[in-house]
Amino acid sequence: MSHSSHEPVGEWWRGQVAALHRWGRLVLRDEDGSVHQMRVTVRRLRSVLATYRPLLDSSRTEPLREELAWLGALLGDVRDAEVLRRRLRRWAAEHGPGPSGVDALRATLAERQAEARARLLPELEGERYRALTAALAATDDLPWSGGEPGKKALRKRVRRDWRRLAAAVATAEQAGAPDERRRRLHEVRKKAKRTRYAAESLREIFGNDAERLAAAAKSIQTTLGDLNDAAVMIRTVDEIPARDEALGMLREAEEATASDAEERFASVWKKTNRSKVHGWLGP
Repeated sequence: MSHSSHEPVGEWWRGQVAALHRWGRLVLRDEDGSVHQMRVTVRRLRSVLATYRPLLDSSRTEPLREELAWLGALLGDVRDAEVLRRRLRRWAAEHGPGPSGVDALRATLAERQAEARARLLPELEGERYRALTAALAATDDLPWSGGEPGKKALRKRVRRDWRRLAAAVATAEQAGAPDERRRRLHEVRKKAKRTRYAAESLREIFGNDAERLAAAAKSIQTTLGDLNDAAVMIRTVDEIPARDEALGMLREAEEATASDAEERFASVWKKTNRSKVHGWLGP
């Protein structure tokens, strides 16, 4: 194998494919945190296929992206319920056992998680998942289409992700209504993830430059993740018919969490949007 500038991207890719296998086995064993880790691994794989899309053999990568999206959705259903249940447990531990409304929410989330796991587990032992993992294993390296891309071509793809992130932030800042701002910040979070994973894939090539960008994008993702989790909990609470004082208190707490995350985002973005972080990508 030739030692081109992109080879470390191939190494990163192989590491993620191996991680997917490993986490898949642990999900079947119901290991704590395994669904989350497997979902993140799927996102990394999908994201990098999207970032480098023009440089890749689409006949091979587009089917992979579609199947990874399918797997990610299955994992997401389980993980989303898992996150909400954990948030509810934490809140209930501080406020004591809740009356009917909190009980109803707890039961709804438990049922949602159980149903999602019941859909996921057979698929992880099924033919479609086996075909996906076999196809991923067959890509010893990312299937580049026009030969091996150099550093300039790779950096250009990450620069595009960064520009999309910056544009999404600008769009969010122009939002009028609070709900619209939160919807746009959700788009910012998605763009931050893609920028982060792209930068991570280039760590071995660009070193500290890629590391700083990945860390900055992760800080955006974490802050807006707090906002997203709170917003999802608020929507879920609103779906519970047995609204009472305890659920009202929970909703207020989640609204405060969401507002705090929105406020923190401004300083997080200010730290991220510095030439020290993204200047290496070029103008």
